[in-house]
Amino acid sequence: MKRQFLKTILPIMLLVVAIFIIGAGCSDPGPDSQSWYLDNDGDGYGTREDINWHAPPQPPGYADNPDDCDDTNASVYPGATEIPDNNVDEDCNDLLGITFYKDSDGDGFGDPDAGNVFEINFGDPAPNGMVYNNADCDDNNAMINPKADEILGNDIDDNCDGFVDIMEYYSDADGDGYGDVNVLPPNAIGVHNNLDCDDTNPEVHPYAVEVENGIDDNCDGITDELF
Repeated sequence: MKRQFLKTILPIMLLVVAIFIIGAGCSDPGPDSQSWYLDNDGDGYGTREDINWHAPPQPPGYADNPDDCDDTNASVYPGATEIPDNNVDEDCNDLLGITFYKDSDGDGFGDPDAGNVFEINFGDPAPNGMVYNNADCDDNNAMINPKADEILGNDIDDNCDGFVDIMEYYSDADGDGYGDVNVLPPNAIGVHNNLDCDDTNPEVHPYAVEVENGIDDNCDGITDELF
């Protein structure tokens, strides 16, 4: 019985104890160890997907912070300076910085000289009193903006197209206030601009808010961008 114990039972018991000790060592790095995270872009922040246990000191190429949201870009990490209007979340707070413009006269068009940066979610409405665009050429007069009718003889560029007292009418089939390139006869019913890139869809026109729908909503030639 004693011989059987030494040959079979004791080795099994020792194996179980060894497995237990090794397993405990793998799951607990101990009080003198620290969790380090692979830092591919060298900005001092790693990601949770790349983790290694190391005893101090810090190994080269690793960081003690796992909260980088883009470990391929050294300009992107928690606390980084947010750069507006580039569709990048530099500071990893899930918001994008964008410049909004003050709309003092409430006509839906902003003053290009009165912009402020806000951090928002994609598709959020503009802050109160602000708009996404800076297309107003006189933000103190609600009758002057890109959708306004040009009034002959007043020496004012009413529709902000760079021309004073020059008026043509364009077809506006979708009724969004923006016309296509088709010039209408004098005194015909139409609009005084030809800025629309899709005159069959009233949701698509210059200065519209871009949404993620596979469409160039604001007629700038780019699809699904924020600004």
